[in-house]
Amino acid sequence: MQRFLKILFSGFVLYLVSFLVVSPEPCLAAARESLSLCAQTVIPVLFPFFVCSGLLSALGFSSLCSHFLSPIMRPLFNLPGSGAITFFMGILSGYPVGAATAASLYSSGHCTKTEAERMLAFCNNSGSLFVIGVVGCSYLESPLLGRYLYISHIIAAVLTGILFRFYKGTSENNRTLPPSADTNKKAALFSLGSIIDSSVFSILKVCGFVIFFAVFTSTLPRNPFLYPLVEIVGGLKVLAELESRLTLPLISFFLALSGVSVMFQVSAITAPHGLSLKPYILGKLCQGLISSGLTYLLLKAFPVTTETFHTDTFVTEIFTSPFGAALSSLVSIILAVAVLLFLSVMVSFLRRKPRL
Repeated sequence: MQRFLKILFSGFVLYLVSFLVVSPEPCLAAARESLSLCAQTVIPVLFPFFVCSGLLSALGFSSLCSHFLSPIMRPLFNLPGSGAITFFMGILSGYPVGAATAASLYSSGHCTKTEAERMLAFCNNSGSLFVIGVVGCSYLESPLLGRYLYISHIIAAVLTGILFRFYKGTSENNRTLPPSADTNKKAALFSLGSIIDSSVFSILKVCGFVIFFAVFTSTLPRNPFLYPLVEIVGGLKVLAELESRLTLPLISFFLALSGVSVMFQVSAITAPHGLSLKPYILGKLCQGLISSGLTYLLLKAFPVTTETFHTDTFVTEIFTSPFGAALSSLVSIILAVAVLLFLSVMVSFLRRKPRL
């Protein structure tokens, strides 16, 4: 198998090199565009979340969440309460901050390896700004469709987490964890430099993958099914141009799947910690199928007429403003908490033994 993958990857590299030699213009244009994307969007959006994730773990916020949120996280996802940080960071910031937070919790001793791999299956998601602001308002010219996609995205992530609560059983969850980072919270303030160092390294890796896959996708035909499988941002724009009843469910599927580019980003972050990528890939496939089904049901239950397919300037301005970013994050947290509380109550009700 390894020999086959080596041959396949070698062929892929030779294909890209030959295209760079024969037709470099589209590759250079894609590289310039992706560099601009990194400078204007990727770094400003993701870098603060990388730093905040490291600080929250260093300041002992994970232990606080573990104490108060374990009654919700353990019955639903078979995770400690500290896993709530990974889930919320994942839906607020977008790929790959959720994966980075899971790896950080594991390295600091707030969860086991199995629990971290469980988090990877459903906690690395797209943020509301991208789903509603970019895909909904820009690509589809309908904020309402963006909301449909985001609601499906969050609910599918939660349902995938419930399914993956059975991943590797419960044997490793009872293992005593090493001392967590909150044993010296004052020293955590002085670790800001190392947190920024690791965050810079992580964001550079993310930008490197963004540029590399942007160049690679410039060599591919603009196929609405192949493009989003490789690179999610440009691929969804191509897919949105497809006139079909399945366009929205397909966009929902690829949003949850995240694409090969994001998978490599996650792999670069989790590989140094020895975390397996198999639950992540299986979780993304599962979430994609659930999300596409939910989107289809939403469109059936609440049809969108052609009059709604226009860009709402007011909504677009809100989602592109600093106030809109904060508001979007707050709404995302409220929606996610509401879903978690509802499912927690349902699980408690179902597990309650009937009185004789």
